[in-house]
Amino acid sequence: MDILSLRLFLRIAALGGVTAAAQDLSLSPASASARLVKLEETLGIRLFNRTTRSVSLTTDGEAFLPYAQQIIETLETGLSAVKGQGAEAEGLLRITMPGSFGRMYIIPALAEFHARHPLVSLDLRLSDAVLDVVEGAYDLIIRNAPLVDSSLIVRKLASDRRILVASPTYLERHGTPSRPEELAEHKCVSLADATRWTFENGQTVSVPQSFAIDDGEALRQMLELGLGIGIKSVWNASESLKSGLLVEVMPEFPLVTNSAIWLLYPSRRIIPPKVHAMIDFLLERFRPVPPWEC
Repeated sequence: MDILSLRLFLRIAALGGVTAAAQDLSLSPASASARLVKLEETLGIRLFNRTTRSVSLTTDGEAFLPYAQQIIETLETGLSAVKGQGAEAEGLLRITMPGSFGRMYIIPALAEFHARHPLVSLDLRLSDAVLDVVEGAYDLIIRNAPLVDSSLIVRKLASDRRILVASPTYLERHGTPSRPEELAEHKCVSLADATRWTFENGQTVSVPQSFAIDDGEALRQMLELGLGIGIKSVWNASESLKSGLLVEVMPEFPLVTNSAIWLLYPSRRIIPPKVHAMIDFLLERFRPVPPWEC
């Protein structure tokens, strides 16, 4: 497998044709076709579906595409480092992040990032599922969860302080608890089956599961509608707290919070400039104080 053949593969995928890619790389169509056949033989997979009119990626080709991009970008970054040049951030940057967090804090910032780094294109996946950075060929993962052992490089983006909240309407109707044990007398909205709430004073309370739901955004809406008391991350509830749709309940009894918002990326020796650019940009926006704590 040689670098020119990988570049050819990327150009065919981008331009949708062998002839156009050959011209772009100053190759003859015959030479380009031969290189593509050799690359497929070396890999042991078919990269493209070919007809007389079009060329399209196979499923295997789509899976291999981000890895080929990564190989080329790593090579170019290494060459720039050896030559003493500051490599410019460019290329496709694949990121996955929690849906709510992405919509609230990442998407609104992308215009500014693009203005700074116009050569970086973005492929974003908004999902609350814990996706694998290697298997998914992601360059960067934003994860809102407890930190676990990982072969990835981890940077803390922000704390994830969690609080008890309810709507003023609910509290007017049912009263405001003054101690954790009084939650047993209230309607509670929990995320899935998380009905054991632990406080920093050492208390753990099993709350009644009046309502359970597996989506954090929907949980917040249920709380705003006055269906009960629940736990929310400050970053997710901040606008509702500012507008008065939600209020904090028992702030004198803070919850134990084990999670944070992390940046994770593969532990390669050479981190592409595009990844460095996004990491620096996000750290600048979320440190030392994240926007929801201002």
